Amino acid sequence: MRVRMRLFLPLSLSIVCLTQVGDLWSATNSAKWAFEPLQPVLKPTGAGHPVDGFVRQRLAKAGLKPNAPATPRALVRRLHYNLIGLPPRPEVVQAFEQSPTEEAYLKLVDELLASPTYGERWARHWLDVARYGESNGFEYNEPRRNAWPYRDWVINAFNTDMPYDEFARMQLAGDVIKPGAEGAAAVGFLVAGMHNTVLPANVVLKKQARADELGEMMGVVGQAFLGLTIQCARCHDHKVDPISTEEYYSFAAAFNGVHHGERQVKGANPPKLFTVKTGKPAVMRVHLRGNAGTLGDEVLPGAVSAVRGLSANLNLTSAAPDAERRRAMADWITHRDNPLFSRVMVNRVWHWHFGRGLVTTPSDFGASGTRPSNSELLDWLADYFRDNDYQLKLLHRLIVTSATWRQSARVNAVASQADRDNVLLWRFQPRRVEGEVLRDSLLFVTGALNPQSGGPGFEDVQEIHFNAGRYYQPIVREGPEFDRRTVYRFTPRGGRDSLLDGFDCPDPSTTTPVRTVTTTPLQALSLRNSPFVWRLAKRLAKRVQQEAGDDAAAQVERAWQHCLGRPPDADELKKGIALVEKHGLPTLARVLFNSGEFVVIE
Repeated sequence: MRVRMRLFLPLSLSIVCLTQVGDLWSATNSAKWAFEPLQPVLKPTGAGHPVDGFVRQRLAKAGLKPNAPATPRALVRRLHYNLIGLPPRPEVVQAFEQSPTEEAYLKLVDELLASPTYGERWARHWLDVARYGESNGFEYNEPRRNAWPYRDWVINAFNTDMPYDEFARMQLAGDVIKPGAEGAAAVGFLVAGMHNTVLPANVVLKKQARADELGEMMGVVGQAFLGLTIQCARCHDHKVDPISTEEYYSFAAAFNGVHHGERQVKGANPPKLFTVKTGKPAVMRVHLRGNAGTLGDEVLPGAVSAVRGLSANLNLTSAAPDAERRRAMADWITHRDNPLFSRVMVNRVWHWHFGRGLVTTPSDFGASGTRPSNSELLDWLADYFRDNDYQLKLLHRLIVTSATWRQSARVNAVASQADRDNVLLWRFQPRRVEGEVLRDSLLFVTGALNPQSGGPGFEDVQEIHFNAGRYYQPIVREGPEFDRRTVYRFTPRGGRDSLLDGFDCPDPSTTTPVRTVTTTPLQALSLRNSPFVWRLAKRLAKRVQQEAGDDAAAQVERAWQHCLGRPPDADELKKGIALVEKHGLPTLARVLFNSGEFVVIE
């Protein structure tokens, strides 16, 4: 008998579920577009670049025009920050300003996409989605100093332009597809979240803890690759999307053999990785009201029937081993007829390039999310991505070569009144750099950045034991080994660096598809007074003196070039010289670090 209960959600469920109260099944009509198959979309006639065609068509209907192109300096800086997360060298800016040709621009795009720093930049985006952290969280919060191979695998996957369908399959079933070091590292995605090692003695409570852990895993898998909040059907049928409780448990059954832990991996470095430990999947039954102590009907491993164009039946029995289950689910998720798979990823890439997705809720394409601001463009991009073998670098190239992406950030009073939030993309939306980019940029412009890649992360925290728990206290550490890119920082749950925390780096305890962007006094105080900034201000002063000699005017000009990619104007030069003569070059460095031009991409 089929039993459905719609009340009493457990506290462990995501807050997104807690807000979806009331009988809102009718709301699914607004989300049907996401489940429908991709249909061929013809680009507007005479459009030139396809992205521009779709954008300008919408602008024309609103009576608006796009902005003029950005200046060469603004464009070259924007391109560097977007593709590699670092500012350009002064000579690169000068060369492009002198010859801002299309050929020079395309050459620069290709060089940046081929740079190993590209993978370090774009891996950070994905690690936000994957909720990657290097400790277990919860009460004991033990460190995971052997989880970093997953981070390195993601960086390498971006750098080698691994097709996105393979990228997804490897994170779901890599240890099955490629047994050994690579596969074990890739499935670190599944167990990158928190893991409670304090299990109760009570059998039912122990099963509940396992259900909670599996629910967290299902939430990330569903949101990351499908843009669906599948976890919201754990205690009752999904309130707004066509996903039943039975389907949630069928979906979870495909991963029921996955456990967190360490295991020996032949050929891996380190040989003992924190990765997926597999076991024999238990028979999966519906947990009535999400309660592991009250079980309903048995369900078989399966997918989501609302996704049009492919069957949710994985053709598996309850005796199917873990390997078969995850391989079948990986094949279903990445199937070329799964419209959500390509739609969700092209929207993420768009979001990371423009600061806002065509769907502004990148991990929720359901009725609780937003509808696309340009559905035809989204589907054309998804179709293009799929038909070009899911090549991410090709998608990047398409976006950054569009006039839409290359237009200026200048404010237009008429357009602002008609489209205050720039939904129609009549200009490039300025945005502040992320905390990691800020830290990396400070190291880069001062000449302190250590290019060492891969391996265990640098630790700028002190591990403190109290009873059985671990706490991580940020500490000041100096030396080249601590001046690597921030993606290589050891990132336990807790012990957050004040500079990174102040600039809204997310808590790795949860998936972060969209980062919060705040403006607070602590940000300016960190950029003026933190020991890290003081040290790098002195480092920049030393570099400028070595390159410009003792002439104050030359020093000010060189500092401006390194930090802002341009020479100072007459007034800035005059004030800069006066500041250097009165307070010294390190003070000027801190002023430049705090400038809007240094922390904002235009």
